[in-house]
Amino acid sequence: MQHDDQQWRLTGLSAGLWCIVVGLGMIVFWLAEPAELAARHPEIFGMKFNAALAFTVLGAAFLLALSGHRALPAIGALAVLGYGVVALAQHVFAVDLGIDQALYRPFTDIGTSLPGRIAPNTALCFILISLAVIRRALRGESDIVQIACSYAAVAIAATALIGYLIDFDAAHDWVAYTRMSVQSATCFLALGVGILFIGARTAGYHRLAIAASLGVATYLILLTLAYLKVSEQAKRLPFAIDRDGISSTAATLLDLILLSGLIYAGLLAYSYWSSRRYRRSATHLSESQGRLAAIINAAVDGILTVDANGTILSANPACERIFGHAPEDVVGKPVRMLLPGPPGDGAEMTGGGHSGAGYVVASGETDARRKDGRIVPVELSVARVELAEGTVHTAIIRDISERKHFERQLLAANAELEEFAYRTSHDLRSPIASSIGLLNISRELLENGDHDALSGTLERMERNFTRLDHLIQNIIVLTRDRLLEEEDRRISPFDVVQSQADTLSTLEEDGRVRIANHIPPQLTISTKPSKFEVIVGNLLSNAIKYHDPGETDPRVDVHIEEHDGRIRLVVEDNGLGVPEEKRPLLFRMFKRLHPSRSFGSGLGLYILKKSAESLGGSVTFEARDKGSRFIVELPNGGEHEAEHHTGGR
Repeated sequence: MQHDDQQWRLTGLSAGLWCIVVGLGMIVFWLAEPAELAARHPEIFGMKFNAALAFTVLGAAFLLALSGHRALPAIGALAVLGYGVVALAQHVFAVDLGIDQALYRPFTDIGTSLPGRIAPNTALCFILISLAVIRRALRGESDIVQIACSYAAVAIAATALIGYLIDFDAAHDWVAYTRMSVQSATCFLALGVGILFIGARTAGYHRLAIAASLGVATYLILLTLAYLKVSEQAKRLPFAIDRDGISSTAATLLDLILLSGLIYAGLLAYSYWSSRRYRRSATHLSESQGRLAAIINAAVDGILTVDANGTILSANPACERIFGHAPEDVVGKPVRMLLPGPPGDGAEMTGGGHSGAGYVVASGETDARRKDGRIVPVELSVARVELAEGTVHTAIIRDISERKHFERQLLAANAELEEFAYRTSHDLRSPIASSIGLLNISRELLENGDHDALSGTLERMERNFTRLDHLIQNIIVLTRDRLLEEEDRRISPFDVVQSQADTLSTLEEDGRVRIANHIPPQLTISTKPSKFEVIVGNLLSNAIKYHDPGETDPRVDVHIEEHDGRIRLVVEDNGLGVPEEKRPLLFRMFKRLHPSRSFGSGLGLYILKKSAESLGGSVTFEARDKGSRFIVELPNGGEHEAEHHTGGR
């Protein structure tokens, strides 16, 4: 639309330039006074000197108005308006106000009523076009006044030009011996079209409708002028001829022609009104469809429209996220391509014995097939709509993969919680019950004075309470690890390993296990410090507890590897390892793989796994020829690589 308006603006500029060129050319002709040329071609001097000057001023004013100027074009057009009013008044009141030869006395005349006088239709068009230019200059945009004035001027000028073409003098001679010249008609036509069509769409008018109505108006003007001309000529016929018969026949013929023109104009007006109403309805429908399409396209859920044969008619963009197919790729394909069935809860795309339109005929969960062949769970709601063309089914589809995933996680967590509650209560009660029994025995031994046996009983009680304390500490660590909200910080894994090694050195009776920290001291990583410490502590304590007493050089080696923005913490030992039959029980709650070697709670590796998963990582076990290798893989705080300082790996 903007390009179209720009083209019409160029047309308006051309119209202004045409008026200036024609006006200046005629002024030069008049001032040169070529008598021989005037005698041979008097029609060249049909445009009077005053009219040529007025067109020059009017063309310049129109160009200035299009350029955004206000005062100067308004003043110029106002001067032309005054000239037009005075010139028209001379014809209306049959007076000579002296304006025709005030600026220039013509050296020749082509038979006008008075030398230098312009025709009344020319004067009227000057008035109309001047008003339109003034309005344009003051407002800076099109309005109904400009359109009406330029419309009338174009119709009058077009009538005059057609009169020249068909040799019909009445079309340009409104008064005897005073006519609108061809040059004047072209200038009015150019200016009128420029004013009429620039910004017509912005003002709410259709250019094609304006052009069609102009054609009808010109046709009606020509019919009217012809009717008046024939009627006048019929009255001048000699008395001997049947003047009344000729006059009646001519009048009847002209009446029929005029009536046909009026009917044609009415039909055209009705067609225009009908087309406007149709366009408004089409616009409203288009806007409604646009709003509906925007809602459907913006919907989070997939929306499919399927005909009674199960062929997909339409699909919204959300379907691409669910199925992996672009919407245009599934249109025309069978719906079973996406929803192969069988449905989970009777969700069908067809069927239903109810009557009516827009009701839900089925809903439930079913499986959908993605473009890559994967099957994903979806929730389906189908409505059947009865249309004149047939039955259409609309399906609203929601991907419930994430919901199903959380449901599985919730079920697993509930099962884990039940097991945890049972095993915790059992492991808490066992040392307490044992200690209560030992207290009764201790009381009896104390009463009997058997202090040697009492000492052994108290040692057993101490071991029970130590085991109980260790279990409670692990429960506290596990609970804190689940609930602790912590921000990522940059830490030194070397310092964490060294600190945990120093803390755990008290677990060794003879300090035989050697912890080799191979992490570069300069390396830093971004993670949650407390959870990383829990991971390192459990890895080292597990390696120390299950070292091989028969090994001459028991050791634990700690490394860190980096790749693709992730870190791998590797802890290797040459201890007892994990029996092959018990490896499936790794990372399970309350599973002690060497109960005869250690009396721990069986929660250490479980806590290790949960801590790694809470950081978005994982833990794996690899058996060695001698000992074990545990690998913990963690994201490095969302960064692509760990930060190194000078001297880092």
